[in-house]
Amino acid sequence: MNRKYNMDLRDYFIDYRKCMLIYLAFILVFIFAMFTEENFAHPENEIIFIVLVSILGLIAIYFSHKNKLELHKVALVLIIIFGLLMVFFTPPFSFTDEPAHFTRSELITEGSLYPEFAEKGIYVNDYYFIFQQSYNGVTILTENNNYHNPITNHKGYWEWTTSSPVYSYLISALGILLAKLLSLPAIWAIYLSRIANLIFYGAVTYYMIKIIPKFKLPLLIFATMPLCISQASSLSYDAFILTFTLIIITYFIKMYDGEVNRKNLAIFFISILLISLIKQPYLMLSFLTLLIPFKDKRQKICAGVSTLAIILLTLFSASSFFTSLFMATAAVSHNPSVPANTSLIGQANFILSNPSIIFALIKHIIISIPNLFILKSNFFHYTGFKGIKLINLMYVLFFIGFSLFYKIDVELKKKEKGILALIFLITYIGIYAIFYLTWSPVGSNAILGVQSRYFLPVIALIPLILNTKYKKIENKEIYIFTFIIICLTGLTLLPVAHFY
Repeated sequence: MNRKYNMDLRDYFIDYRKCMLIYLAFILVFIFAMFTEENFAHPENEIIFIVLVSILGLIAIYFSHKNKLELHKVALVLIIIFGLLMVFFTPPFSFTDEPAHFTRSELITEGSLYPEFAEKGIYVNDYYFIFQQSYNGVTILTENNNYHNPITNHKGYWEWTTSSPVYSYLISALGILLAKLLSLPAIWAIYLSRIANLIFYGAVTYYMIKIIPKFKLPLLIFATMPLCISQASSLSYDAFILTFTLIIITYFIKMYDGEVNRKNLAIFFISILLISLIKQPYLMLSFLTLLIPFKDKRQKICAGVSTLAIILLTLFSASSFFTSLFMATAAVSHNPSVPANTSLIGQANFILSNPSIIFALIKHIIISIPNLFILKSNFFHYTGFKGIKLINLMYVLFFIGFSLFYKIDVELKKKEKGILALIFLITYIGIYAIFYLTWSPVGSNAILGVQSRYFLPVIALIPLILNTKYKKIENKEIYIFTFIIICLTGLTLLPVAHFY
């Protein structure tokens, strides 16, 4: 027994040493890929940050390997370590649309559940306006950055914010409220709101992976995707969407595995409704019930009625969207980044009078796949991050390879995979359709505004759709964890090289 234990321990450290060397080798690759004179203008800062991230990465590899049978613990540690690095390394308002999301959360802390638009913009506390300096390379290390100014009630006008349901910002608003109650400097309103989203996401991930009967490793891989960690570490309502996506997938697998009851159905459908009211195409996830083996006819009827209710409620919530189809005026937006000449009614009329444009748009959707998921799959507002294409490509290849060849413990029939593929396709096209109608100039043969983060809820289905019966890979968790940590390390080094 002792001999076998010693051999297992020796094999473990041999594998760990291999992973450690692979990890350190990729650190050097990332440094080379990100290296420019501008990125490393202050090498003393970069060296400190790179050493810190490398040590934390090695600790994460060790912990992951030691706890490979408790994936919920591994997921939580990876999310907290790399999420907090993103929270503190990424300057304020550097995530996509973060100023608009912060404005909405700030309004909620002052009791304004929905924004009121005036001619000059939104009337709101202006203590956070200084964070726009981040666009000019200002960080927490910059002298006279004004980040430590107090949080005040002085008012000003901000250009725009979102009209997303209020519940999607409650967690981040709680972080801002805590900073106010503790009389912390302004920078902590950003930090605590980001941390609140991250903790909520990490806690739910921990519990979902713990209770899901199968599909644990694929759920971990989805939850620790660099893009997911990035969004969960920001103020975006994407953190809310991703958190409830994990709940939806978990309860779908539980019911597919035979745990069909009122409680599980209720959690599943309520979660879908909550994210569908934010982005309507996600209502397609309610059709996952087509794969659930209902044994009780009443449960099947309940699932059908719930699906219909979600569709109707989602469409009703977007009544302004559909009402504008019959209006002759263009939609007014307070977002200065909205392209000129956008009109839902105008775009709809253009499609009806030029139906052949649909083929051009389909071609655009197909051609844009590499651009969307590799070349411009940015984690930040900026597009000039040196090295991001390498990290994106690495992760896309890893995710596809895992989805195809790793032996997951949920085997679907061809018909069931077809249903999932159809749900994926309709959601995918639905997101493009909305952006063509509301965000692209009338008559355009391209669709503007679409970002890879919008597809994350259905990307979670890809391992179920693509997994094959042949050439399966098993028992390689040690290397899978290492590669996840490599990609997350690359993610955290991006803001270090770009901003510091």
